[in-house]
Amino acid sequence: MAGERQSNAGALDGVRVLDLTHQVAGPSATLVLAFLGAEVVKVIPPGSRDSFDALPFYLNNASKKSIEVDLKSPEGHELALRLVAVADVFVENFSPGVIERLELSYEILSELNPRLIYAQIKGFARDSRYESFPCFDPISQAVGGGSSVTGEPDGLPMKPGPDVGDTGTGMMTAMSILAALYQREATGLGQHIELAMTDNVATFLRIHYGWPIGNGTETPRFGNGPPFVVTTAPSDIYPCRPFGPNDYVHIHCGSDGQWRRLLEAIGREDLVGDPRFATMASRGEHRAEVDAVVSAWTAERDKMAAMETLGRAGVPAGAVRTTADILADRELRDRGIFVEVKHPVHGEIVIPGWPVKMSRTSARVAAPPEPGQHTEEVLADWLGLSPAEIAGVTGGDTGGSGTSEKAS
Repeated sequence: MAGERQSNAGALDGVRVLDLTHQVAGPSATLVLAFLGAEVVKVIPPGSRDSFDALPFYLNNASKKSIEVDLKSPEGHELALRLVAVADVFVENFSPGVIERLELSYEILSELNPRLIYAQIKGFARDSRYESFPCFDPISQAVGGGSSVTGEPDGLPMKPGPDVGDTGTGMMTAMSILAALYQREATGLGQHIELAMTDNVATFLRIHYGWPIGNGTETPRFGNGPPFVVTTAPSDIYPCRPFGPNDYVHIHCGSDGQWRRLLEAIGREDLVGDPRFATMASRGEHRAEVDAVVSAWTAERDKMAAMETLGRAGVPAGAVRTTADILADRELRDRGIFVEVKHPVHGEIVIPGWPVKMSRTSARVAAPPEPGQHTEEVLADWLGLSPAEIAGVTGGDTGGSGTSEKAS
């Protein structure tokens, strides 16, 4: 990136996004677009401030603008249609049937704006036998197969820690929107994008299908071991001082060369010629002996020291860091992975930023909006309304029942 001049404008500068998303999956998609420079306008129902003062709202809605519109009122519905007419992207993740009842379906909006890219996230796919079922991240991970391959071999299925169903689907949605924006340059037309959280989780298991495809058996759970038919060692977490609940280092030797470098780093060169450990397969067969050798070394040092010693030696190793450890890492803040912003209730808070670095365009990471903060600004900019006209369409009459139905 050296020598290239970086613009203050984002890669998606000028792209207008109307955001009708809730919970995590939908906001994750529009968050990406906002970080990349799109003008993302989040539509929220009036009279719901308490739920939007909570930290989850701020973590999922950085860099966006916010307007209050009662989509269930005739005035609010008309206002939404006017905004759609000048938008590039529309994203929603209401429960099945809600967007149709609001009369904001793709069929209606694409007639109004043929260039509109209309993205929908649901828990289960449209026309699937579970289409009407409610869904959150843990449900999608169970039905999509993620839970079945997570956990100890003799333990219960477990939900993976990261929100693969929610945030993973949001990432896929954002990528699909970017592809549709690119395709629109050639055709002048938008298109309809549909994603189901359960389908998305199922595709994320790509490597795990080697078991049923290759030998007709269920993919087992591996705990911290490698999910391969031929296993090796070391490939696990190993205890470190002071032996707290997260005082472990994960070590994985994926080649004979890495194993030799590990032995040299921990002072066990005497085992280099040991036939029990000569190959990846033989180390897998003698996993208990390998683990004993490695654990004896890791137990004498803390997890960061173990990681640094092995990493410098060319051995893949990672300390098990907590969320608190990560937030306290100054290097991550210096790189913009975490950013300090002003929260109106909680004061200065740190939120995750955008991890991608681009040589000619910058990411835009800003504080999340106050509910309805940009109503007048957006109506003036997008629709060209005067202050008097804005007062006429808002006029304290946009409140009401709001869109309280749950999202996927």
